[in-house]
Amino acid sequence: MKQQITESNWKGRRAGRLVGVLGLLLALVLLAGLVAPAYAQDDMPPQLPHYFAGTVSTSTGPVGEGTAVEAFLDGVEKAETTVTAQSTYEVLVPGEYGDDGKTVSFTVGGVQASQTATWTSGEIDDNFDLTIASSGGSWLDFLPFNCFIATAAYGTDTAEEINLLRGFRDVVLLANGLGTEFVSLYYEISPPVAEVISQHDFLRTAVRVGFIDPIVAILNWSHALWLETD
Repeated sequence: MKQQITESNWKGRRAGRLVGVLGLLLALVLLAGLVAPAYAQDDMPPQLPHYFAGTVSTSTGPVGEGTAVEAFLDGVEKAETTVTAQSTYEVLVPGEYGDDGKTVSFTVGGVQASQTATWTSGEIDDNFDLTIASSGGSWLDFLPFNCFIATAAYGTDTAEEINLLRGFRDVVLLANGLGTEFVSLYYEISPPVAEVISQHDFLRTAVRVGFIDPIVAILNWSHALWLETD
């Protein structure tokens, strides 16, 4: 029953937003009619944005709230939004005269989505669902770096300790919006730190013994508890 209510609420909100989008596009059409004479000489009327909305998911489940969704027009970023608590998104992709027919692509959390579209002035795609691939772990597995501070500390990305850290990330952190934001922040700020660590044996040992090993020990001790949340 709760799921039915939630789905009904989402449909109602989506319908309300769609009405709002239609009103916005209508206002833009009227505005375009007022300013069109200024463009009449060059035959270049203002272009209306292309509206996209739908769900966001991986092959293993929904994407966490707050995940960034970016829209690109022929490879140029044009708009950005975030995933809602219902794993949905909506975005207006602006364009200019001559952009009709260009390719619109999307990234979710920096990962290329499988879907693309053709940009059309004033078009409404309110069931344009986005999906990104998954290898059975999380969508963050497809980012260029993966647990790289720990990898730098241990000197390998296949250490058993790193697999434990990945498991905690996937089972606990990515199961909620706050944890997802933390992981995303980690992936943004950690590459330069890992690079410095990897170049100095003393730092590698210090980080491993003083930071990573204690965390791994705690996760090992509590493994049975947090694994039950999967």
